[in-house]
Amino acid sequence: MKEAIEDHRASNKQAPRSIYGKIVAEADRIIAPEVTLRRTVQYGLSHYPEMDKEQQYARFRKHLNDKYAEGGYLKLWIPQSDNAERLAELRKLIMDEEELQRVFDELYTNEKNGDV
Repeated sequence: MKEAIEDHRASNKQAPRSIYGKIVAEADRIIAPEVTLRRTVQYGLSHYPEMDKEQQYARFRKHLNDKYAEGGYLKLWIPQSDNAERLAELRKLIMDEEELQRVFDELYTNEKNGDV
């Protein structure tokens, strides 16, 4: 179990050392597009308050691409998991620039107005 806990980080470049590590890694992922996108906007607003809306969107988009897009650093170790299905949904949204911008605009406005 100690190894499983050590191996669970999304940024790890190598696969967990055991099936237990893969299970812990999968359980630790919250890949629900609406939650992921909202948290990404919230993080940007709290950590980079000096950024304007355009800069926030650029940071939002870069983070999503770096972590969740094809080739991103997030790895799933159980291909048939629910996370795999939700990641595919999120990747589809990331590829749809117009829809991604629309979702960002809505989340950004809600967060700025406190309409959470």
